[in-house]
Amino acid sequence: MKRFLFTVHAVFALVGIANTMLGPLLPLLAQRWQLTDRQSGTLFFAQFFGGFAGAIISTRLAKYFSLHNITRAGLWLIAAGVLGLATPSHLLAIVGITMVGFGLGLTNPSITAAVAEAFPTRRASLLNLLNFAWALGAITAPMLILAALRHSHIQVSGMLLIYAVILGLSAFTIPRIPASSFSQEMNQEKLPAGILRIVIACGALLFLYVGIEVGISGWLPTFATRLHAFSLQRAALLQDTFWTTFLLGRLFAPAFLKVTGERVLLTLSICTATAGTVALLLLHLPIVLFASVAMIGLGCAAVFPTAIALLSQRLSGYSGSTLGFMFASAGLGAAILPFSIGSLSSATHNLRIGMSLLLVAEIGLVIAHLVMSRLSSGAAQFDPARQRAIATGGAQ
Repeated sequence: MKRFLFTVHAVFALVGIANTMLGPLLPLLAQRWQLTDRQSGTLFFAQFFGGFAGAIISTRLAKYFSLHNITRAGLWLIAAGVLGLATPSHLLAIVGITMVGFGLGLTNPSITAAVAEAFPTRRASLLNLLNFAWALGAITAPMLILAALRHSHIQVSGMLLIYAVILGLSAFTIPRIPASSFSQEMNQEKLPAGILRIVIACGALLFLYVGIEVGISGWLPTFATRLHAFSLQRAALLQDTFWTTFLLGRLFAPAFLKVTGERVLLTLSICTATAGTVALLLLHLPIVLFASVAMIGLGCAAVFPTAIALLSQRLSGYSGSTLGFMFASAGLGAAILPFSIGSLSSATHNLRIGMSLLLVAEIGLVIAHLVMSRLSSGAAQFDPARQRAIATGGAQ
């Protein structure tokens, strides 16, 4: 089991790189192909719509294939997509980005479910550590691209080639973690209407949150280079500021939860991210820009795992297909909001106006959080074993 934990954390860090590398690559790709903001936004749409489709399909594949085989397939798809992105062809790059997204849609929920299933008594703490490993990978992506730019004999295409090879080889290191029969049975059960409403509210929250996270991290380098005349190196440093504070926030969230509840942490996180976004859009000094990005990173850090934790409390360990749909909702948000930012920017010829959609989404995030909290406080905890017993006449 120690080997399994080490392996999945290392692989999830590699997956984190794939999740976030499009943002720091975007200024280079836009310059290479003379893309408008709308066309640049299409790249985000391609990646994260692929992620949405992959997550939906992963919920079906989990009924027939082991989690480690689904993870392997996802890693190989990501590696193949990165190779397409390394080519000078615009069409192959779009196909590659879509493949990366589809592979992420298979890999993210499968690895998460594997950890939750292998360690049911330590699920919360280990999933926090797993997301910490993902954030380590996310913060590495801008640094890798910056390092490639500094070494003319490697270049970005060479770095992507090396990364693709490492990803492909890492697929062979995933040990087999068989799905339990209990979890497979639960995948077939229907959720009660009250719990289903909580799942829908949580899905809406994750749709908005991941759209905000990707919108910020993805458009930040372009925002900094265009509106603040940052160099690519300084823009990469700004994005690293976001991921560094994101990493720190996720690292210290468990300690914060010891003195307060999940709902309080979620509320504070959303408010902090919103305040940082307001400062990012309205203020212009470079030092303020770095401070506002740091606030957004801290605010975003705990939202995803905390929302999943609140949902898990109500589902009493019922994950199965539900987890896949949560990732699908998140992937759809990541596809739509960054694309909408680019579209609005092209329509108004103003990226600042396009980025203002982040504030609209954050208002929606507050509403989704309030709805989810109200439903959670009034709903009884779902007990799959009891539901099955009732259905078979074994309990009254």
